[in-house]
Amino acid sequence: MLYAITTTAIEDYMNELVPPRPPVLAELEARAQQQGLALVGPVEGTFLYLLARSVGAREALEVGTTTGYAAIWLLQALTASGGRLTAVESRPQRVNLAHEFLEKAGYTNDVTLHQGEWMMILPKLTGPYDLIFLDILRSLTSDEESLQALDLCLSLLQPGGLLVTDNVLCSAQVLEDDAPPTVRGIQKFNERIMSHPELESVILPIRDGIAISRKKEG
Repeated sequence: MLYAITTTAIEDYMNELVPPRPPVLAELEARAQQQGLALVGPVEGTFLYLLARSVGAREALEVGTTTGYAAIWLLQALTASGGRLTAVESRPQRVNLAHEFLEKAGYTNDVTLHQGEWMMILPKLTGPYDLIFLDILRSLTSDEESLQALDLCLSLLQPGGLLVTDNVLCSAQVLEDDAPPTVRGIQKFNERIMSHPELESVILPIRDGIAISRKKEG
């Protein structure tokens, strides 16, 4: 069963308060609405930007790029610090779409976009990253894959760095006792980040739920 995390009226109110986006983001928002593409939206996009700016992130990793929308928000912060984004996406059509809009935004030279499965690519990356945006939980089919993704991200995260994870409330399906494998994976992920000895974490009811985890130092 699907539940509302916040009311539509509140979502609309928050979206209307966000200042006008750059033309490339506005174009991508319009295309997403026309074609039913998934976007984090302007509120969460702004949140990602502010997190990256607040920690002065220079090296960031995005796992699950989809359209390039979140990547552009992150790159606005990263390039202000002279930084770069590494991104991973498995679906060729999504990689092409992300390339199109990253080029329009002028970030072609500031991003490395890997096409392939995250479980194959992440072990080959060296990092360390100041911020990792993990946006694949809803696409995982095994309830153990979420913990594998968490372990791989932690191995690449700089001490003091942030792991930001989307869709951790999954339309409130995390409340269900007899959940399907994808949701069970998210439930396990949430339990692990909240009890992990290397992390300090909080879950916020923004959009579909977003978790912020800081890797402890020392």
